Amino acid sequence: MSKATRRLGLWFLAAGVTLAVLFTAVLIYKLTVFEPDPPVAANCQSLQLIATADGAAEIHVYDCQRGNSGNSWHGFEVWLFEPKANDWLRIATAEQGPCLTISWQRDGELVIHHGHSRGALNIAKSSVVYDDANGRPATISVTTKREEKECPL
Repeated sequence: MSKATRRLGLWFLAAGVTLAVLFTAVLIYKLTVFEPDPPVAANCQSLQLIATADGAAEIHVYDCQRGNSGNSWHGFEVWLFEPKANDWLRIATAEQGPCLTISWQRDGELVIHHGHSRGALNIAKSSVVYDDANGRPATISVTTKREEKECPL
């Protein structure tokens, strides 16, 4: 009986240590790598800007070059900007490709039109929450639409 209890205790200890290491690794990754600098602090060119109906939030599309010459990335980035709070939130990234534009499907639903393959478009947030003009939380849902020919403006 004590041998089985000891074995079970060692198994739980090993599982606890493994989970602690994984949690620490994810936390370090999220704090150091996961969220890039806002586009205004990076080498990015503005391509498109649309705003919410009340003007409380803006959605920007940027063409960005990140990293140094030996380890660089070039592509599109979609960001939400709240002018009142001066806060940026990354919505999507895509490798340089045929096209990437944004439009409103209806109020509160953002559509990202793209010509990329399935793996080249990365959605960081499928919905974003921002404070509207009255200071109340509002939500924008994000959908994607692959365009075979040209992206609409």
